[in-house]
Amino acid sequence: MKSEATCKDALLYLFQNDTETSLKALDAFGKVPPGVLVGNTAWWGDYDECTAIEGFKYCSVNLQINASTNGLSSATLDLPDYGLCAPNVCSENDIIYNIDTLTSLLPSLSWLSLGNPTAKSVHCQEQKPLDDGLICFMSLCIVIILLMLAGAAVDIFQSHKKRKSNQMTMSSTVRSPASRTYNSFGKDKEVGASYIPDEEKPLLANTTSNGAVTDTISNGAHNRNGTAITTQIPQEGSKSSLFQEILLCFAFNRNLRKLLDTKQSDKSIGCLNGIRVISISWVILGHAYFFSLFPNPENKLQLLSQPANFFYQAVGNAFLSVDTFFFLSGFLVAYLTLAKMKESDGKIPLALFYFHRIWRLTPLYAFVILFSIFAFPYFGNGPIWYIAQNQLSKGCRKYWWRNLLYINNFFPAGEQCLLWSWYLSNDMQFYLISPLLLFPIFWSQAIGLCVITALLLVSFVVTATLIGYYDLTTNLYGILESLVSALSASDSADFFSLVYQKPYCRIAPYLVGFVVGYFTLKQVTERRKIRISPVRVAIGWTLASVVGITVVYGTYPSFQAGLLQDGWSTTENVFYGTFSRFAWALSISWVVLACHYGYGGWVNDFLCWSLWTPLSRLTYSAYLVHGLIYYFYYLSLTSPFHGSSAVFVFIFCATLMLSYAAAMLFSLAIEYPFANLEKILLRGTGIRKRQNTDPASGRIDNGDQSSNKSGNIP
Repeated sequence: MKSEATCKDALLYLFQNDTETSLKALDAFGKVPPGVLVGNTAWWGDYDECTAIEGFKYCSVNLQINASTNGLSSATLDLPDYGLCAPNVCSENDIIYNIDTLTSLLPSLSWLSLGNPTAKSVHCQEQKPLDDGLICFMSLCIVIILLMLAGAAVDIFQSHKKRKSNQMTMSSTVRSPASRTYNSFGKDKEVGASYIPDEEKPLLANTTSNGAVTDTISNGAHNRNGTAITTQIPQEGSKSSLFQEILLCFAFNRNLRKLLDTKQSDKSIGCLNGIRVISISWVILGHAYFFSLFPNPENKLQLLSQPANFFYQAVGNAFLSVDTFFFLSGFLVAYLTLAKMKESDGKIPLALFYFHRIWRLTPLYAFVILFSIFAFPYFGNGPIWYIAQNQLSKGCRKYWWRNLLYINNFFPAGEQCLLWSWYLSNDMQFYLISPLLLFPIFWSQAIGLCVITALLLVSFVVTATLIGYYDLTTNLYGILESLVSALSASDSADFFSLVYQKPYCRIAPYLVGFVVGYFTLKQVTERRKIRISPVRVAIGWTLASVVGITVVYGTYPSFQAGLLQDGWSTTENVFYGTFSRFAWALSISWVVLACHYGYGGWVNDFLCWSLWTPLSRLTYSAYLVHGLIYYFYYLSLTSPFHGSSAVFVFIFCATLMLSYAAAMLFSLAIEYPFANLEKILLRGTGIRKRQNTDPASGRIDNGDQSSNKSGNIP
């Protein structure tokens, strides 16, 4: 009580004295803004002015007011972030206790006292001290940077030594230019040689069993088969070591060269690269609108009414891009893994199969979680920055283990770390059950297709039952209602938690992709020429376009009933929620097949553009970090956000570029080094693993296309 009395005395002094400090503090208080009747409840005050006053601190109060006493409505008026400039002697509990005094003394807010204001919570901004977690995380970052620099230094030294040794060899050996084979660092390209992706090259030069680095030269002679007879020439003073190889795994110059390589193998399905990049861009576009609702924008009702605009459906339904990634995941798992099974008589080394997947995904995922817990809270400040601290830092501190076990999609939205990471759990779960699809379809096409059809029907029935039983809204408003439910810790049923993030409701596009991948591989192995008449090609493109456009824009009527009102009946919600993603996958399957078999025209030319190749390797990293960039922008605002179409365009473009820039740094520091380390680990097991011949980029990942080099994962 003494503390509360001291705070009350300080507040009374503040209001009853016309000093310069008092006037500045009162000026920084939140006041009634224009647009209250159309939903403007962002009464933040002036954060910068308050924090510049010595002896005062900015506090954000969640106020609840009985608005009926003020003639506004019969409902309760919520002011989730009312700004106060309070004396430092006032604690958060003191402000809750003295809220009546505050609202009655400030003339511009005295009308609030008529509504019996209640402070539900208070968050006062204070300088966050450095903790041990941040120090440890920064130490980890420094170690990684040093490894990257040391690896680059070793690479440069080895390259210089290699060139010098080659020059000495060239001076004493007559060589045929067409048979030169000593290119171990990608510096000297062969005349007439085929393209070999960097991932298939060893970390060091050719090595003997004792670790000595050798050079392969030709003496100009050929054996009976016409193959050049070569000789291994030891490089003087060169000897590889495990330590050198580990350092080279982190060499940023080597990894950057791999990342920026635009070459693809002749057998690649190049259109997949363009589809990946466009899909991740669509995800980021949709989230530009979704994340804008976090900071309680001053034109909130106007933003919430945007989905009623016909052309806005492409933004509101950007979530379909995730189903494109599910399709690609199923396609590549079937296409690549079944090809390897044909080489191994139907066997899959399951331990390696799962290890590879976890090894490629988890290190970067864990690093981003660590960044969110220990470093991200220090990146910003502002009236609502506490949301970032609560939902990211504290949420990840409590629930990080669910993410790393890939089970976070089985928990409510309000109990998740990195809300957008639900996709990774779904994709991992699909991968875990993929052998149940691979083995049957490998040994019997009929049995395999029956299993897939059964899973598809079960998914349809479960999805339809959940939507119908709980009468869920399946359009964008359903997801927004889920967000409100999560933030308010409500136990009510919501579309996101029950359907949207559940694997048994999202597996349909994955199964479609799996079947398409199977038949694409079957055509390749049987060497059948696919010929389609121009009329059928036109029909295929027309149907695919109509289906895709219908799925995207078909939700328009559901938004015409009014703000946050569902204009669909239960039957319509069940039908759209059950079959829309399946139909979208069918539309994407035509695009992939038509482009692959030469019926894509300018669409294929665009999707196969070489620029997409390096960008497609960054989609996984970009997906992980783009949400943090949106959090940083929206939650570090010091004045209320006012959204518009023009503003969203600029925010989207900036976030897209920043996401790729951050993704490049994260990939070079974490993802590529761990992919390289995997080669060393597998070599130690005696397993000779063909690295990466992804049909989209000339690489194989054991059926896993989620890495930066071949990701089916955004």
